[in-house]
Amino acid sequence: MEFKVNRNEFLKSLRWIQGVVERKTTMPILTNVLIEGEAKRLTLTATDLEIGIRVECPAEVSSPGMMVVSARSLYEIIKELVIDRVRLKGEEGKRLEIHAGRSEFKVVAMKADDFPSVMEGGTNSFTPLEGSLLLEMVEKTAYAISSDETRYALNGVYIEKLKEENGLRMVATDGHRLSYVDRKIGREFLLKKGVIIPKKGIQELKKLISEGEGDFELALDEKNMMARRGTTTVLARLIEGQYPEYQQVIPTTTGRYLSVHRETFIGALKRASVMATDRVNGIHLKVSPGNLEVSSNNPDLGEAREELDVDYKGETFQVGFNPRYLLDILNVIEDEKVVLELKDEVSPCIIRSEYDKSFLALVMPMRV
Repeated sequence: MEFKVNRNEFLKSLRWIQGVVERKTTMPILTNVLIEGEAKRLTLTATDLEIGIRVECPAEVSSPGMMVVSARSLYEIIKELVIDRVRLKGEEGKRLEIHAGRSEFKVVAMKADDFPSVMEGGTNSFTPLEGSLLLEMVEKTAYAISSDETRYALNGVYIEKLKEENGLRMVATDGHRLSYVDRKIGREFLLKKGVIIPKKGIQELKKLISEGEGDFELALDEKNMMARRGTTTVLARLIEGQYPEYQQVIPTTTGRYLSVHRETFIGALKRASVMATDRVNGIHLKVSPGNLEVSSNNPDLGEAREELDVDYKGETFQVGFNPRYLLDILNVIEDEKVVLELKDEVSPCIIRSEYDKSFLALVMPMRV
């Protein structure tokens, strides 16, 4: 195998796969990248068996072939080079030689046959989507993904078709909070039933939308997700299992409604958080007509108290929350004001955007 490649183009392709390559694994092959050269392009593939990435890179391939080499080592070498044009050649299973000006490197290679196959999704069912719309949906839900590995079904974002024409919903919950967002995508999306995209897949999907170039396309079947943009394709094995009946935990009636300026509320929560410990102390909200008192009390640090103007006309009540949970929700809302709906001091609190009726977040209160 032998080819010449532009250093910047090659580095860009190698950078894409670094997030997938396994650092610590019982399978050494997973720390490597598969390089396939043919015609006028290279195809770089990396996988951790759950997530896979394929990136195409233009190149002058004088001798087609395949090589498997350390993804991290190759990336670090190419990153440090100052020559625009790089020549690489090698023999499968032996070593890869890298020539750039007066610099020369020899990297140990493995056999391409040992590299695991990357799963394929429904390539005939790709749907063009607006990347910015999907990115918004991911950002409005991904913060609520559970990190508890014993609750495997909650370790990702649930996506399903809505009964309404051309609608999609994304949902995430960790048992303490929940978020969902509905959006119309403007076209029919081929998805028979809801699926769960794992957290790492969501992270790579977000990266592809944010940093990729070209039109964005998505394909989902019962087992895999494939997303592609330009010359980059992300593949993810979906989480198997039944997503919980999340709608059952959303209160149908609340009774107490208060509206508050979002940025002002964020500032007060951040200041009160200085004196709070998320899991132990939390923050305290005292709501009375026209007024919201945000406070925290930590015996080891001290206490904080601040009052805000709110639109509320009901009876006075108090409730406690983990401030980080509230901030995560407020940070993904764009409207000037947010609406909090509560039933009592122990029932879930619903948080909505002032105008975006297709977004809903829920957070459980805590004793403070």
